Amino acid sequence: MRWFQKFAESVNRHTGKDASIIITEGWEEVPSGSAKQALKERTMWIKLAMERLDNLCDEKTRNQIMIDTCPHKYPKTRIKKMRTAFERLGSIDDILKLMWEDVSWGGVSFYDYPVRKDDVIYITKVPYNPKAHKSTATDEEKRLTYCHCGLVKRSEEAISPTFCCCSGGWVKQLWEGIFQQPTDVWMTESLLKGDDRCTHAVKIPRDFL
Repeated sequence: MRWFQKFAESVNRHTGKDASIIITEGWEEVPSGSAKQALKERTMWIKLAMERLDNLCDEKTRNQIMIDTCPHKYPKTRIKKMRTAFERLGSIDDILKLMWEDVSWGGVSFYDYPVRKDDVIYITKVPYNPKAHKSTATDEEKRLTYCHCGLVKRSEEAISPTFCCCSGGWVKQLWEGIFQQPTDVWMTESLLKGDDRCTHAVKIPRDFL
């Protein structure tokens, strides 16, 4: 239930008391466990929470809330490796090339093949199961093998794309570790928006342009 607690804490941190009470209503009663009914209730709670979040907060605030909700910790060894390489190479383009060369995620880049366009780096997630994704025949199979989020893959409900901003927290940890300063990250594409992939944008700090 770590995600739900982090979400409640993040909402409380970024909104006023009244909005926080409304958005996070009932989070402590959301059931845990792997039973089908518990999964269904968790999905429904998230669906309703995202709707309340969309109604009460602007896009920038929603993005920040979800980024801070991300419960996953980027491997410190990989952040340190990329920071050290960046200090040695001294070039964003060179560090991106190095990331492309690391194909340790089922034969594809662990770092998601980042692409730079002017002062923005676009990070498009590679499939969760690269081999299976390559051989899928239907749109549903592609979604199931592409998505890294177990809840989205299992959901029978139409959840707001705001939920996918959560994965921006994973991206943010790496790039703030590389740049050693706060860095803006936002979502540009997601499966929940109807796209066939999920992409986050990273604003390159002025110091490195």
